[in-house]
Amino acid sequence: MFFSSFISSRIQQPTNGSFSAIVSKITIAGVASGIFVMIITFSILFGFKQNIEQKIFSFGGHITLNKYDLNQSYEEKPITINPIFVKKCTEHPNIEQITPYSFKPGLIKTKTEVQGIVIKGIDAKYNQSTFSKNIKLGRFLKFNDTSDVKEVILSKKMASKLGLKLNQDIVVFFAQHPPRVRKLKIVGIFETDMEEFDENILMADLKLLRKINNWSDSLAGGYEISLKDVNQLKSTSDFVLNLMDYDLGMETIVSKYAHIFDWLNLLDQNVQIFLTLIIIVACFNMISSLIIIIMERTQTIGILKALGANNQSIIQIFVLNGISLIIKGLAIGNILAIGFCALQYYFKIIPLDAENYYMSSVPIAWNWWYVLFLNSALLLITSLVLFIPAIIITKISPIKAIRFD
Repeated sequence: MFFSSFISSRIQQPTNGSFSAIVSKITIAGVASGIFVMIITFSILFGFKQNIEQKIFSFGGHITLNKYDLNQSYEEKPITINPIFVKKCTEHPNIEQITPYSFKPGLIKTKTEVQGIVIKGIDAKYNQSTFSKNIKLGRFLKFNDTSDVKEVILSKKMASKLGLKLNQDIVVFFAQHPPRVRKLKIVGIFETDMEEFDENILMADLKLLRKINNWSDSLAGGYEISLKDVNQLKSTSDFVLNLMDYDLGMETIVSKYAHIFDWLNLLDQNVQIFLTLIIIVACFNMISSLIIIIMERTQTIGILKALGANNQSIIQIFVLNGISLIIKGLAIGNILAIGFCALQYYFKIIPLDAENYYMSSVPIAWNWWYVLFLNSALLLITSLVLFIPAIIITKISPIKAIRFD
């Protein structure tokens, strides 16, 4: 092995201007571009998924339970909060929390505009840390144990459309008979770039909606259940289904926003095909390069065989040479890819159309395990295919090789 490593290190320094020197540079560039594209592709894919999922999950739980009703209006029929059911749900290892909520349609009226809205009532148990990432101005709601809080959070898009500002009072008309009016203070402005939320959703205190609806503290529009691991959504929803009352209906976040999750799954499939093509091209590149290097070193191979070197030792020389080129390409590609991702992550140099992509710039997610996996996979696969052209060495005759020109 020492002999193979020594000879390999010597032939890795081809004469400047030689054909093998040019081929080596092209090989390194090919591997570097391959890992560069792979790392960026996965970083952007994970960034898209994390950003979109975070925005969806911040507005509701992974599982929603409410009164089973064929009526498709925003306002639900009330359910009675069942402490025993809540306790059993929270005992499940994958359920993080279960919180009550309610929706109420209404209108915001300003001097010049009228906007239809849907107010979502939440309580102090709501996952504030997740939603707070969406808040661009102001703060989250503050809750009071004894009375309802007359505060509201609305979207930046709605505030711009209606000419509203932070800390401004708004008049909200609630759609019921007889209609009711409340003056609420804007304490926060959020932005998700998702039309489903930014168009008409407002966040307010659940106690306020209970008071408007003449509900007691034991009533709510439904439950929202947040999970620790979304990948266990199916098994956890089956567990909840067996516990809940017969008159309740269940909806998972995946079925509620099926069009978005189908789009993300389609992205996964496209990336898998794309990465497969990159690996195939990288393997073809390595095979072609090693064949050229072997052909240029035919006389060297003949001399080594004449001096007593066996085929295995000579194959190791050229395989080690190829692996060295792969490692150099991986190093360059990683530096460029991580540098590009850092620039995009901190400076947002590539913008996006928020109406189509749900975000204003290309997102980047840092997943070092996948970076390690991609490097290891590309190194392993391309190293293995190096043995294919190395078979040529076994067919070379020492006498013919020494005469080869």
